[in-house]
Amino acid sequence: MKKFLIIFIAFFATLMLTACGANEIDAVFELKTAEDIKNTSGTIEISFRVPSGVNATALQSMIPDFEAQWNGKIKVNLDIVSSGYDGLLSTNIYDLNNGKAPDMTMGYPDHLALYFSGDGLQSLSPYINAEENFELEDFVQAYLPENQIADSNDDYYGLPLNKSTEVMIYNKTVFDAMGYDVPATWDEVEEVGLQILEDAKAGKLDEIEGIQFDATDKLVSEYVNKDMFCPFAYDSTDNAFVTICKQWDAAYTRRETVNKGYALFKNDNAIEAFEYFQGLAKKGVFTVAEKFEESYASNAFKSLKCLMTVGSSAGVGYNLPSGDKFEIGVAPIPVKDEDHKYVISQGTNVCILNQTTNIKKAACWQLIKYLTDKENTVTYATTTGGYLPVRLSSYDSQKYQNWCNVDMNLAYHYALSATVSIAYKQTYTMFVDDAFVGSSTIREEVGTAFSKMIVQKTDVRTTLEETMNTIGPKYWEN
Repeated sequence: MKKFLIIFIAFFATLMLTACGANEIDAVFELKTAEDIKNTSGTIEISFRVPSGVNATALQSMIPDFEAQWNGKIKVNLDIVSSGYDGLLSTNIYDLNNGKAPDMTMGYPDHLALYFSGDGLQSLSPYINAEENFELEDFVQAYLPENQIADSNDDYYGLPLNKSTEVMIYNKTVFDAMGYDVPATWDEVEEVGLQILEDAKAGKLDEIEGIQFDATDKLVSEYVNKDMFCPFAYDSTDNAFVTICKQWDAAYTRRETVNKGYALFKNDNAIEAFEYFQGLAKKGVFTVAEKFEESYASNAFKSLKCLMTVGSSAGVGYNLPSGDKFEIGVAPIPVKDEDHKYVISQGTNVCILNQTTNIKKAACWQLIKYLTDKENTVTYATTTGGYLPVRLSSYDSQKYQNWCNVDMNLAYHYALSATVSIAYKQTYTMFVDDAFVGSSTIREEVGTAFSKMIVQKTDVRTTLEETMNTIGPKYWEN
């Protein structure tokens, strides 16, 4: 018998589309075109809510050009939320319930599922279908299915905007000096990890030529003696859990409808996988940031408490130490074997919310088209750093090729990351876990579970069972 979990979040299914002081809303959808925008008197103002950081910075630099192309007919008001994507989601949900939502926003697939479940999303398919030259086939195809949220149709309710994946960052200075091979599989991680541990204990990593120790740094052997050293650290515990499930053919979740999904991760393959990684942890080879009393493994990496880490391709810069302390290398993430080369696809999509007028929706669509065209997706990717273009043709553009071959500090390392990400298209399978109302809660809980299994060494079967109990109601299925 298999234990499954049904997720019901009724609260989000009751988003109110009218409220006191609410937005002006057209009750019936009517497709408006670029010509309609041009024929409208005055300026059409649209609000675009985004998280602070590199995305907001990129948009602030690109929007003036978009507005100039429309000769003042469209004005974009960026609404920047300072509390990250979680804050963006909670703010949007609150405003949707009060009829005061922005005209458009960006978010992860499970965010869009929440908006859709409360009739808060506008389908983009009417706009796509009305365009003569909109090349949907030019988008990276792996990014599209997550935007087809409805249970009864194949409409697109969002389009990819900023996408990334995971890469392995390693201390190239140490690897080159010691002659370590960069691992491609988890078994190879164990092999090189055990050698690193042996050398670290013997003090061989204390005086590597090319390492510029900071005044606050300890010798690697001192970290070892304090049990604060580990060769490999995975940055995101929830990504680690989901990726490991995929690489071990272990079921994670299954979506039945946008409002109903199942947690499936207490199965034999998952237990085998997590016992394997707990074994690596017990050998002192593999860990997560919590071991170092850090929120991010990148902090431990910069302090030489670990020599390899897996993190976002868009966040490779966070692993760069100050000054010329050491050089980093970027490589594909390790896999179980050649037949299980899976790597997660991350990043958000852009969408139009329903609490606005038809003419504002049309203006939002024009901005979406602008941001996701061949040239501007390159601009967005290179401006934000490690994010990837969302169109296939963009990878061959001269502008992107030139950027990928730059040789200047941070941009160079982001380009290394992008080059690895491009290579994934040839030999790896990029995947996204199913999005439904409640799937984000499952991700949070499994991340906590993974940390317990790796750092606290809790029993794998018991931890998975307790996690299922924490998530909510279950039923048994034959």
